[in-house]
Amino acid sequence: MAGSIEKRGKDSYRLVCLAGRNLQGKPIKKTKTIHGTKKDAEIELAKFVADVQNGMYVEGKALKFSEFTEIWKRDYGSKELAPSTYKRYLGMLESRILPYFSNLYINKIRPTDIMQFYDLLGRDTQLVRKKNNNGSKTLKPLSAKTILEHHRLIRAMLHKAVYWQMIISNPAERVQPPKTRKPKRRYYDDEQTKFLLENLTELGTEQIKYKVAIILTIFTGVRLGELMGLEWQDVDFKTGIISINKSSQYLGDKGVFTKAPKTESSIRDVAVPDFVVSLLEEYSLWYQEQKSLYGELWTNSNRLFVQADGKPMHPSTISKWFVKYVAQIGLPVINFHGLRHTNATLLISQNIDVAVVAARLGHAQITTTFNFYVHPIISHNRNAGNVLQNLLLQKN
Repeated sequence: MAGSIEKRGKDSYRLVCLAGRNLQGKPIKKTKTIHGTKKDAEIELAKFVADVQNGMYVEGKALKFSEFTEIWKRDYGSKELAPSTYKRYLGMLESRILPYFSNLYINKIRPTDIMQFYDLLGRDTQLVRKKNNNGSKTLKPLSAKTILEHHRLIRAMLHKAVYWQMIISNPAERVQPPKTRKPKRRYYDDEQTKFLLENLTELGTEQIKYKVAIILTIFTGVRLGELMGLEWQDVDFKTGIISINKSSQYLGDKGVFTKAPKTESSIRDVAVPDFVVSLLEEYSLWYQEQKSLYGELWTNSNRLFVQADGKPMHPSTISKWFVKYVAQIGLPVINFHGLRHTNATLLISQNIDVAVVAARLGHAQITTTFNFYVHPIISHNRNAGNVLQNLLLQKN
């Protein structure tokens, strides 16, 4: 691959490297301007030719991290990310990441810059660099889990910069992410779940929507957003199949809105037993009575779980009610998502094929189901102890 040096001015040289020909047969030239002596230019030309030959040369003006962020937001974040995820990322960018990296050129960010940033996140500090004129603000230290979330965002953003050929490599890939403990997933065992179901049967008609929501989640393992996005046409009363194909979420600036499920694999059909079908039929009758009662004031959203006038229910309404209810009946308090963990744990404890459980949960990878839910429940734990007792201490 040929290269040459052109004199441009006093102590200024342009390096030229031929990189093949285009579709019209014309030579493709890569250029780079350097300042120094002729000897410096000769040394840099050898490096330049090698970089072009190995695909390690990026053309164009280097961008500051703040400039790149605007491109990332416009071309990726606002289009590809879920609204709630995008909003959370914007908060992380504005509060901590941009104040620190804003004026750094993305091709100049080094692993050590990122490591120092994580160190600062772990203690009270002023994150704004001296050359940033936006002022400074002291922020409270973050937990290792939250620092890890910042790491994942920075790594993903710089990965896009590599993919878009703005930088050669991703410096975040060479940084050891903060270590965090795997969160303990809280769920109810079989005895606790039976107790919950027994208490739910005692609820009156005025609380039927909460009873249906909880039981439906126990028997399907749906995510809260998927549950709140269910519409009546998603329920096949003849076959006992629930079709999960959308999610309902809430943002302060948008209100309640509908979006696609978390992943493509989240679109799925889940079979429910006759007991749940009968409960849904009972709930449907109550629903129609409410609709007739409100008449023209009813908003026909067709959602299963609605406010008194038919408008889609806020996704957190069910979850807040659930936390208060389980505390009231004396069960250990877990969040509503814990019912999804309960569903998966109980199914696996009954030797249901993990692939089937993964499909019902909408997991793209079976390994996700294994990592999250393959653990013994307390009744099986006790049984294991009894087996050893019978084996080792049996009477002759």
